[in-house]
Amino acid sequence: MHTLRKIGMYLSLTLMSVVHAVRYWTNFSTNSIHGVRIIVVQDRKVVLVSHWYAPWTWTLPGGGVNKNETPEDAAIRETREETGLIVKSLAGEIGIYRGTWGKGDMVAVYYTGDFEGSLTLTPNIEIMGRSWFDIDNLPEEISPANRRRIEAYRGGVRGETGKW
Repeated sequence: MHTLRKIGMYLSLTLMSVVHAVRYWTNFSTNSIHGVRIIVVQDRKVVLVSHWYAPWTWTLPGGGVNKNETPEDAAIRETREETGLIVKSLAGEIGIYRGTWGKGDMVAVYYTGDFEGSLTLTPNIEIMGRSWFDIDNLPEEISPANRRRIEAYRGGVRGETGKW
């Protein structure tokens, strides 16, 4: 069963890459940051989501930055859309990373513990699952890049740059 879950995770990561490519090539934002992820933490737990189009992988909430939207506003919006949690403020930025599509494909990763509400249990058009996970015991099926960002957060890394 372990091998089957791993195959499912990599299939999901491939599908997520295709969705990301479409978003990248159709995003006409003038902002240099085209994507965001957010680490929402509470009591040593972190929120992860699972997408309908990539059901075998857990990722951090996040998505694209809309035209005339700041990356910070996009992170807050995506958190509400994907989890139901209302972010009151961002605590900081883990880093800005270059995506697979080159220098114009930049992803910012933020973190916060300042939010209200509870996880929305009703699946929506994009997200099929959302849950709290122990930050020191993440699921095997988490996206490797998302795992690295959570580990950076745990390690106190801030202002990091590099490849996604």
